[in-house]
Amino acid sequence: MVDNTELVKAAEQLLAAAKGYKGDQLAKMSLLGQTDKFRFLVEGPMDTIFRQWDNMHVTAALDTLTSTGVLQKIPRDGSISAAQLADVADVEEHLVVRCMRIICVQGIAEEPKPDVYAHNAKSLAYLEGDTHWFFKTTLDYQEHALSKFPQYLKTHSKEDLKDLRKSPYAWGHGLEGLTYYQVISENPDRLEMFNRSLAQVDKELPVLGMFPFSSLRAQVEAEPSRPFLVDVGGGVGHVLNSIQREEAPAGFGAPMILQDRPDVLASIAQEEIPHITKMEHDFFRPQPVANAHLYLLRRILHDFYDPVCVELVRNIAGAMGPTSRLLIGDFVVPEKTHLGADFSVYWMDFSMMMLTGREKTAKQFEDILNAAGLDLVKIWPSTVGAQCVVEAKLKSEN
Repeated sequence: MVDNTELVKAAEQLLAAAKGYKGDQLAKMSLLGQTDKFRFLVEGPMDTIFRQWDNMHVTAALDTLTSTGVLQKIPRDGSISAAQLADVADVEEHLVVRCMRIICVQGIAEEPKPDVYAHNAKSLAYLEGDTHWFFKTTLDYQEHALSKFPQYLKTHSKEDLKDLRKSPYAWGHGLEGLTYYQVISENPDRLEMFNRSLAQVDKELPVLGMFPFSSLRAQVEAEPSRPFLVDVGGGVGHVLNSIQREEAPAGFGAPMILQDRPDVLASIAQEEIPHITKMEHDFFRPQPVANAHLYLLRRILHDFYDPVCVELVRNIAGAMGPTSRLLIGDFVVPEKTHLGADFSVYWMDFSMMMLTGREKTAKQFEDILNAAGLDLVKIWPSTVGAQCVVEAKLKSEN
């Protein structure tokens, strides 16, 4: 006899969540987590291995279809036969059919008639916009980091894994001796892939709904000469745009500053970031903007291990005033894993290991802040998942 108590409970929770689903991002994350939990409870050991086998073949089929141009040749509207696709892409017809079967059965593209194919929203995501670039990032990581990681461990010391110039990602690209950011900037296509992929992750992971930016209105309007927010290593400005669009119009009249490397800032047109000032800055150097209301480090500290994080935080702490706050937007790793819980914190942590970094627990954040001369004020969690904003201030004088 099989005890299906947990399975039935998970099914009931899934059904209730499905009935109340309205399509928003956080609800989607919750529903997908419950769906995963239900499947994990049903799966046996070999089913789990088969699932990995499934995923490998879906990735390989998509890589083949995009690299040969087959997927791009499917019309945006209407459909096309396998024979026609094979002709325009100059590949074997059976290759088209066999690859398309793999993705259509997964809901990526459609087969309205036998051996006739049409796009849907999921298949177009592999060809257009920031989702396309994120797919390229997954292929890049798989080829140059994840698949080579066991060999990296055989050829490097334990200490190398924390050396900024000996990351698995750099080694996999044949560029050991460069930091991860130097590897990214070394190739224009890789830089665009990096920037666009970060933009897509910004869309998927919550920016708002944690720290209450709108609550600072009175404080900022009372001292508008102080910058409202300095986004350190802020990429192409999506986070600042979201904050001013939803909670802090035009920074409540105070400056908003976007800091990053010159090559990143050069890729942004000023009209894309209204009311925002671009500033070149290397966060390994002391912060040049003093006494801002807020400083933000979003998905920066997870690129590094604790000693480097202390250095980066200390660089900002030296510029903070008595009422300044440092906000760290990152995952906070739960103390224990739970079946069906937010998986993104764990795959992100593994990805960071390829770059000489890691996601951190609440205790690790507190230790970093303390070593850099700051006190932890509060951890503001997202309503779903492990994404949080860690708030810190200068240590109180005793």
